[in-house]
Amino acid sequence: MMRRPGPALSDLSVTEFLTLSRAGFLPRGLVIGASVYNAGTFTGESRGFFEAISAAFAGQAPNYPTGEAVQLSQAMRDARALAIHNMHVRAAEFGADGVVGVRLNVEHHQWRGGNQVAKFLALGTAISFDPYHAPAEFRQSPPLRLANGEPFTSTLSGQDFVALLRAGYRPVAVATGTCVYQLDVRDAARYVGYNAEMVSYTQAFLDARELAMARLQYDLFREWPAGHPDCPVGTVGMRVSEVTYGGRGSGRRYQGPPIVEFSALGTAIAPLAPNDPRRAAQRPKPLTVVPLDR
Repeated sequence: MMRRPGPALSDLSVTEFLTLSRAGFLPRGLVIGASVYNAGTFTGESRGFFEAISAAFAGQAPNYPTGEAVQLSQAMRDARALAIHNMHVRAAEFGADGVVGVRLNVEHHQWRGGNQVAKFLALGTAISFDPYHAPAEFRQSPPLRLANGEPFTSTLSGQDFVALLRAGYRPVAVATGTCVYQLDVRDAARYVGYNAEMVSYTQAFLDARELAMARLQYDLFREWPAGHPDCPVGTVGMRVSEVTYGGRGSGRRYQGPPIVEFSALGTAIAPLAPNDPRRAAQRPKPLTVVPLDR
């Protein structure tokens, strides 16, 4: 694919661009990876969550026990990895050292026949170190590419990326973990008219979050085991998001049970090379900042 000539495109803010530029990094282009994934087929019919509870109360709900939707979990896991990989390939084509500001967007749709289809989009800004643009003391800095010569990926902003280097660490890869749970609406129907903890749902949500984070760690250390030059020493910027969805059919009806997807996302990091001059002589101290507009 021929690359469009002209200035590099990026989604960096002005502050991020200036922060990266002062450290010798320049944007090479906006990189995007996509994946449209068939995540299986639901059979049977239920409606939206509250309508499904009403159906369960009337004894009309289908039998979908609370627990992990294993087929969907694996599909979401594979689709995210594929979208990130496709973005990574684009960054390598640009000759970039890495990608910063990676974002993952997902949309869920139900196509004819009950197929649950997920559309994933991974995008970020590819950057490269330019020794002629860098401060004199940084010009002999070793490359930040991975041991196999491929670019790193990270969810870090430009400011956080530079702060990480000053603290003596470098990004390795975007780390993700996913778990998809289905909910048995018959459990909710049993609590109609009562104020009480829905124990099965509470446990399901705890289990799903734990599984998402455990899979994030498993995938990281499977790729970069102990002793590998890029073996992570931690994950920063971790956040776990929760999305409830279901495929809509005609008449705003759902196929299958209510679905909750938990996604863990962060950036795996490793130590900088000992001779890297971007490492601050003294580790920066965190500052407490109070927003003035609140």
